[in-house]
Amino acid sequence: MKINNVSTLLIAILAVTATVQAGTKPHSSSIVIDSPAGLPELAQRRSEAMYLYTNGSGQAFLYLEQDQGKSLAILDVSNAGSIREVGRASLAVQSAYDFVQSLSHSAALIRYRDGSGFAVITFKKYKQPALVAAPALPDLANIQAFGRNTLLFASPNNPSSPSQDNQCAVIDVSNPAKLKSLVAIHGLKQRLERPDTGTLFLLGSDGLTVIRRPSIEEQYQYESTYTN
Repeated sequence: MKINNVSTLLIAILAVTATVQAGTKPHSSSIVIDSPAGLPELAQRRSEAMYLYTNGSGQAFLYLEQDQGKSLAILDVSNAGSIREVGRASLAVQSAYDFVQSLSHSAALIRYRDGSGFAVITFKKYKQPALVAAPALPDLANIQAFGRNTLLFASPNNPSSPSQDNQCAVIDVSNPAKLKSLVAIHGLKQRLERPDTGTLFLLGSDGLTVIRRPSIEEQYQYESTYTN
């Protein structure tokens, strides 16, 4: 009987301890951890990707891609200590996707995981993000911002495979609803950058292509003249 009583007491103590711990957020002297169970219900659902959008008023919204991309759960994370649900939005996407690059202030470029191409999601109406079709863009490995309103699409240069058509393309994204290809370089052999003037040199099968950034050139000239 005594053994049974002791076992019952231990189980009760463990149950109380677990209840207390469940109501306590893990923390250290510098961080606090909010687990899914402590966040809004939308944050607890299975999600494939996420995107953070901040507007000019100091508000921040986190979009969680769910249902194979067909819906976005929207959380207001302006106050990280009090995250709240905003709602859900439906998107007529072709498949699940990844967010690959921010475009301007209120849009993002996405790439479909089934290889069917790209699209744009705009967040001007943060409660109703909208899907915008994108033109055929080169499905290359690397995408990076280059300049204020351009993206650089590039395939990884592989010298061991000279037969591979290494490519590079520059895309104007100043209007997220109407992306435009500025130049495409095939047979890319080498790429060099001069950071102080913002100049990019691309050596392709047709010769040399130079991409200039006049605003950085002017700043460099001004600083050089002032220093001299």
